[in-house]
Amino acid sequence: MRSYKTRATMLRLACLMLAGPALAQNPSTTPTAPAQEVPTPPADNPTFLDGLRRVGVMAGQVVECSADADKQDQISRAMELANLIAIHFGLKAAFTFTGALGYGSGRPFDKADCSQAIDGWKQIQAKYLNK
Repeated sequence: MRSYKTRATMLRLACLMLAGPALAQNPSTTPTAPAQEVPTPPADNPTFLDGLRRVGVMAGQVVECSADADKQDQISRAMELANLIAIHFGLKAAFTFTGALGYGSGRPFDKADCSQAIDGWKQIQAKYLNK
């Protein structure tokens, strides 16, 4: 039992010694002052998020305008776009889009606007999903 404790302690010390240099900061590479005029990331830009909400609502309306056989395909395309948004802009932006998608598919709207929503969704797919 004592041999096991000794080995475990030695292994811990060896790991700490190996990890120590990797965890140490090199003071010459540490920035001294923050960069000036750093642009706002898109996920924090209210105009960008409003645009994602509009696209999400439109996609949700397209899901509701679709025939029952096509609804799952439309949802899959919207989720594909949500994945791309998450990869490129982060989870906050993707959550904003998917929340709006659910809102657009869950609230009542005038079905006469279906053609406009479908045309807009086709443009989004052509531009970002290559479909």
